[in-house]
Amino acid sequence: MPAELPDTHRRLLEELRRLKSRHGWTFAQLARKTGYSTASWQRYLSGRAMPPWGAVDALGRLASQEDGRLRALWESATAAVARQSAAQRTAPLTRNGEEAADGGPGAAPRPRSPTTLLAGLLGTALLVASSLALLSPWDAGTASRVPAPRGAPPNAPVWPWPLPTTTGPPAGAPCLANGCRGRDPYRLGCDRSSVPVHAVSAGHRTLTLRYSPVCRAVWAEVAPSAGTSVLTVSGDGGAVTAPPGDARTGMLGAAPGRARGNVNLPDRQLGVSAGTSWVVDQ
Repeated sequence: MPAELPDTHRRLLEELRRLKSRHGWTFAQLARKTGYSTASWQRYLSGRAMPPWGAVDALGRLASQEDGRLRALWESATAAVARQSAAQRTAPLTRNGEEAADGGPGAAPRPRSPTTLLAGLLGTALLVASSLALLSPWDAGTASRVPAPRGAPPNAPVWPWPLPTTTGPPAGAPCLANGCRGRDPYRLGCDRSSVPVHAVSAGHRTLTLRYSPVCRAVWAEVAPSAGTSVLTVSGDGGAVTAPPGDARTGMLGAAPGRARGNVNLPDRQLGVSAGTSWVVDQ
């Protein structure tokens, strides 16, 4: 892989290569099975091009993988690639370690004509305008955020996505923070504004930690839920545990960055928090 690949892009490619190698598929077989050409798969898996979500999803489905982990890896990788591309576009042009525009450190600046200055100002204005147009609603005024990557599933947030907060009780909130403790987020409607904090997949199960900025509460979900136990969401305010086989816990008033979810499968335990995830064989 190219040395300059972001770590998240590299992890995505390692996972896709692992799936391809495990099933012994050739590039030609992948092309026939997924609808993406042999040349495209060669570019994707070599790191020369970012695979679109459709290709990642097709390979995941072909390998019978839950899409939660692949989606998290893909969104993380596309966000990192977008940041890297933006940094490269705005970096000053250099040649052999010297400033190309001024002829090197210490060299007298070259005089610029009014036409050149006007073109530069117009270019800067267009760049700023296009950047602002790409910012998501949560990103207004925060140029360091990355918009949703091209090819993302409908309504999918970027990864790592910003988690909105509010300064006062939102109007019409069915409950708030600890007042939501143990209550069903779907019955109260707290799920409508919720965002996934992080997710992990193993053993054909996906554990997701979710947060509602309106209700200011977190909960854990697992799919499919049959055969699971000790599904728990925990934080500074304690813990809430669902009955065995339930698909989700009740809510817990906690900040998303200070919460974690856990679930026991017959042969392993899954865990997830805002910054990491883990799988422990039992």
